[in-house]
Amino acid sequence: MTRSQAGRIAALTLAFTAACGKDPVSIAGRDASTITANGAATTSRAGNDDDEHGAPTIAMRDDCDPTDPAWAPTGGCLLRRGNVRQAEFNLELTSPLITSTVGHMAWRMDPTYLVVQAGRTVRVTNEGGRAHTFTEVRQFGGGKVPPLNRGMAVAPECPGSVNVAPGATVEVDGLAVGNHHFQCCIHPWMRELIKVQERDQNSSAAM
Repeated sequence: MTRSQAGRIAALTLAFTAACGKDPVSIAGRDASTITANGAATTSRAGNDDDEHGAPTIAMRDDCDPTDPAWAPTGGCLLRRGNVRQAEFNLELTSPLITSTVGHMAWRMDPTYLVVQAGRTVRVTNEGGRAHTFTEVRQFGGGKVPPLNRGMAVAPECPGSVNVAPGATVEVDGLAVGNHHFQCCIHPWMRELIKVQERDQNSSAAM
């Protein structure tokens, strides 16, 4: 690593720490609550299309290393086990071949694409050790943590988004037929497309 690269990484780390210091990552989980167009929910099943076995589900994931003290200023890491130290997280934020934020791929929605029947409730859970949001946006864009928004205009819905702490749960319902875009407004490369279909369009889904 060159001296200039090390300087850029150090500057990014300081900016990220300053911007994220007030994220309520350590808030305890809570029971599922129902909302429209935003949310997350606890469930033992994640990443399933709509079927007869229960509500379709999405997991918000990360892989922070709880033994790394560098996470502490921005809320810590509440996973029991994880593999990503903050230094690695910062290194994976950018690529010299891309002008916008890339982001660490362990920070992700699972799945990133979900097909559901109209009228169904989608359940989402934060299964990571860091705070996330599950925010419906008209168009994908940057979030509410400026150092993580390189090359992206902020999605207008993100500044007022509500953090979902590790273990916290909500449910999303009332989605109209069509495509719906959701993202984490802290880590804006975490994106989700939910396609809502009329009930007779997918014979394999539950009625």
